[in-house]
Amino acid sequence: MRRWTVVPAGTEGYRTAEVTVGGVDTNDLSSKTLEAKAVPGLHFVGEAVDVTGWLGGYNFQWAWSSGWVAGQSV
Repeated sequence: MRRWTVVPAGTEGYRTAEVTVGGVDTNDLSSKTLEAKAVPGLHFVGEAVDVTGWLGGYNFQWAWSSGWVAGQSV
């Protein structure tokens, strides 16, 4: 991953920045520990995971809850 570079092609600005999608596919993670199935010991939490919900703080709840779940398994 150290050699992987991301070069943004542009932005739509804050007009559309409320919600994003994408990230690590949940099918590639353990539903009990959020550990990557392909790389033991590697966990993904929060907005790094492809989980989308309603606006209004739900992303914070997902970030805290997923972090807690992953932390319990290490």
